[in-house]
Amino acid sequence: MEEMGRAASTVALTLACAVALWVAPPARAGQVMRVDGHKVTRMDDPSVPSRADGDLGVEAVLPRAEASAAPGISASAAKAKKPTRGQKAVASALKSARAKRAISVAALKRYTRLYGLARSRRAKLKGRRGRELGSVIATLEAVALRGQLTPSRIVPMFLILRRNTQFWLRSPFPGNRGYVQFKGSQLLFEYYVGEGLQLQPLANFKKANQLHGACVKRTGVACDRTALSKLLGELVDTRVRRRKFTAWEYYFDFGGGRPPWISGMATATGIQAFGRAGKLLRTTRWRRYAKAAMPAFTTNAPTGVRTRGPLGGTHYLQYSFAPRLYVINAFLQSIIGLYDYAGITGDKTAATLWRRAEPEARAELPRNDTGDWSTYSFSGRESTREYYDLLLEFSVSLCHRLHAKAYCDTARNFRGYLIKPAELALLGPTSATPGREARVRFSVSKLSAVQIVVTHENGKTVLDKTQTFRRGTGSFAFKPGATGTYAVSLAAKELRTGKGLRTQTSGQIVSSSP
Repeated sequence: MEEMGRAASTVALTLACAVALWVAPPARAGQVMRVDGHKVTRMDDPSVPSRADGDLGVEAVLPRAEASAAPGISASAAKAKKPTRGQKAVASALKSARAKRAISVAALKRYTRLYGLARSRRAKLKGRRGRELGSVIATLEAVALRGQLTPSRIVPMFLILRRNTQFWLRSPFPGNRGYVQFKGSQLLFEYYVGEGLQLQPLANFKKANQLHGACVKRTGVACDRTALSKLLGELVDTRVRRRKFTAWEYYFDFGGGRPPWISGMATATGIQAFGRAGKLLRTTRWRRYAKAAMPAFTTNAPTGVRTRGPLGGTHYLQYSFAPRLYVINAFLQSIIGLYDYAGITGDKTAATLWRRAEPEARAELPRNDTGDWSTYSFSGRESTREYYDLLLEFSVSLCHRLHAKAYCDTARNFRGYLIKPAELALLGPTSATPGREARVRFSVSKLSAVQIVVTHENGKTVLDKTQTFRRGTGSFAFKPGATGTYAVSLAAKELRTGKGLRTQTSGQIVSSSP
């Protein structure tokens, strides 16, 4: 009977998540710049993820001693006739790859010509265009100088170089974190100010999932299996060997993290995308790429994405270079991606991986609930609205998948914070003395703009002030100028949801001589 009671409770909780919270929203379309030679078109594309869905998030900020941003090469440096150490390192890496027969003679010549063109174009470009291209060249040279321009990294890094060499000649500037796509390719590049266009694995795997979704859900968007297959094929071509596993790396400085680095969220989303596409396209060939990426979750950072979580369990990192930054939405998506792949394919390794980290995720999530909002990372800053919505979505997803109370309760809390006005209570005082300052105290349950209006019984308003307060208690200073009864009116307008939810309460203070 006790087990039946627990089962019924779990079913009820799951139904509450499904009905009382929300149905997971449809994929949000993002904007992309399409480059076709000299022609550039800005358009909304339902297969392109929104910024929140595909973005890497808030930059990690490493201690100054750990930061290692490489400056871009200047126009004068690009014009220099004598080869620099960076140039020599790139040439040496290309020759080494050829000696190992990792690239063909034709490829060696092609990469050498491209590198020369990039430096030549950098020497001619002025202002921001030159600096953006110079940053990409400098990163390539810095990676080569560290001996990290391995044969497998040549393909993605020279692809990034080629696209930046092409783009910055005359294309209009994207917005920061804006997506760019080139004719003949399904790959998305993302613009990071000062870093140029960068190949963005997370955005591309999210795009693959949205192309898949159009084929299995009623989204109103046409199913395009050819685009899905082409995108994944292009992503396979950009994979690299990172110690003993396959990875999709990032090749730019981000919050002090030195390239190349990887993301657990991007890796798990890629594993999920390969599993979904394999089922849709009725092929098992994508599975070997997913399988080859899984050791990232058993390898400690900074090579892999595994670390010890803040509560002692296994945590999967958003950024491999930041082992003590515990980004909760990225962690939850890593669990979801591995869970989904295990469910689709029956893969035991993926199942072991999500089960190993899920208890830590279940324990961490409620600690990212502030009581009226969420935090972006463990003991970190509050989420932006975009990342709040994303965390709510992931909490709901895990509630549906695992039926665990922690996910369902936290998701219910997060949903409630969006639709409930602030709770506001006047705490006192009820009496005061003329000429002496009193503090009108109150409690408010959400970040709000709180207005106080105090009116004497003769109808004269003696105080009208508005101030922002966080969740908790607050007060306004009030000094009655005469005896009598003062009406106190408090109003709170919460500030996060954009809905202008309001709450009011009132009371009175009697002022009398001592």
